[in-house]
Amino acid sequence: MNKIQKTSIALLSLALFSLTVSANEQEKKTRVGTCQDAQKQQEYFCDMKNAATDSMVALGTACRNAKINVKEACEGVVLPDPEYKSCSMEQKC
Repeated sequence: MNKIQKTSIALLSLALFSLTVSANEQEKKTRVGTCQDAQKQQEYFCDMKNAATDSMVALGTACRNAKINVKEACEGVVLPDPEYKSCSMEQKC
């Protein structure tokens, strides 16, 4: 093999390795960001003083999700997303 072929093989190997590492890093990422970000979200969405100007706070769904995000980002506990159902859509209220 000549020098150009060896260099090409080395560069190709490096590129494939980089793609593999990148794919593995994507699997490790969480949907919540950092622990500090998740805690700030929880502080906001679980504070009922914000309910007057934010319907997501008033409904309570955002607070529940923020608590789940804190568990994941700060404690490493990954909980499955709840299955949302609307009883009015199913006419079972």
